[in-house]
Amino acid sequence: MSRKHIICEKWPIVAMVLTTPFAMILTTIPGLLGFEGFVESLLSSAIAVVVLVLFQRWFSPEFKGTFALRVTLAEVGLIFIPYIVKGVVSVGAGWLETGFYFKPTLAAVGMGIAAGFCEETWFRGLAVPIGMGYLPREKRIFTTVLVTSIIFGVIHVGNVLNGARLDVGIIQAVATTFAAFFFVAVFLRTGNIWIPIFMHGFWDWVCFVTDPTLVDGVMMNDGISFGLIIALILEVALGCAGLYLIRPAMHGKIDRVWDQIWVKPLETTQQDQPRGKHRRG
Repeated sequence: MSRKHIICEKWPIVAMVLTTPFAMILTTIPGLLGFEGFVESLLSSAIAVVVLVLFQRWFSPEFKGTFALRVTLAEVGLIFIPYIVKGVVSVGAGWLETGFYFKPTLAAVGMGIAAGFCEETWFRGLAVPIGMGYLPREKRIFTTVLVTSIIFGVIHVGNVLNGARLDVGIIQAVATTFAAFFFVAVFLRTGNIWIPIFMHGFWDWVCFVTDPTLVDGVMMNDGISFGLIIALILEVALGCAGLYLIRPAMHGKIDRVWDQIWVKPLETTQQDQPRGKHRRG
């Protein structure tokens, strides 16, 4: 039996924005209970998976979830190319500036896992399906990318409160906004949440173990260095690659993917629907 989802139906962008604090609160429970380090990261990641499962059940039967891969492995491989190129160039540029640095720790593994599972749940795992299911069809791709990416970037300004310089925090916010363009694009093209989870988590782990300026995931640079500018340029390039993946010529392919995820996708704008009636979600 279908449920009514009034907020999603009337104010889908509001619903998208609200998913972030909702998921954040749930995944911070282990830390509030006193767990720390690797154990906290694993428990928070497990809660993130539970949230994704419950989200799918709440919107069922129309919503089929984002755990299945809905494109070919060859297409996934092509999508990975800009991600791999950016990673290799970024690490190489960092080592040229600061010298070889590689410090793998269990804490870094935990932070990488948590970054992948928790942040993808906070910023994309819930908000993107709502956008694709409830926004007007002709606007849903652009609006979903814009809203979720801005949220992701703005949140990272908060690293200033954790000791980062303001100028460095602003650069990180810009960089993460463009990174979000790519992660959202991957999610939209594949319809699969595991892929951006892996990409995000693995890349953050690489950063944690190869970048000596990162302390508990916060950029503690003394100023705007050459390496930081290169990192920003690479993130912008990756974001542009993401926008290319979801260019208008690809909208038909993206719609076909999400038509499999939402059995009854939004075909008309809310203005086209009879007054007083709401699409069931």
